[in-house]
Amino acid sequence: MKQRHWMLVAVVACLYAAFVIPTFAGKGETEKNVTLDQVPAAVKATILKQAGDNKIEEIEEVSVNGKVVCYEAEWKTDGKEIEIKVAPCGKLLKKEIEDDDDDDDDDDD
Repeated sequence: MKQRHWMLVAVVACLYAAFVIPTFAGKGETEKNVTLDQVPAAVKATILKQAGDNKIEEIEEVSVNGKVVCYEAEWKTDGKEIEIKVAPCGKLLKKEIEDDDDDDDDDDD
């Protein structure tokens, strides 16, 4: 019974991170570079699974008003730049693929 309770709490937390918190993006948002070893284990597992054998170039911890809302990781593969966003619980929130020769820094959000 306790295990079900904690699973429900984890699911609610992931849903909150995925749908509610992004609404406030840009309002008190900060980004901080971190290493793979500094992210939660579930986030690390998701990043490694998504990146495969590719070299991860950057990981950022994104916070809104001091609360971590997601992690962003970037790498290149087959001439394309890949960026993913991962919730603190390890859920993949978004995956963006851009041609490496695309020089503009526009957000696709």
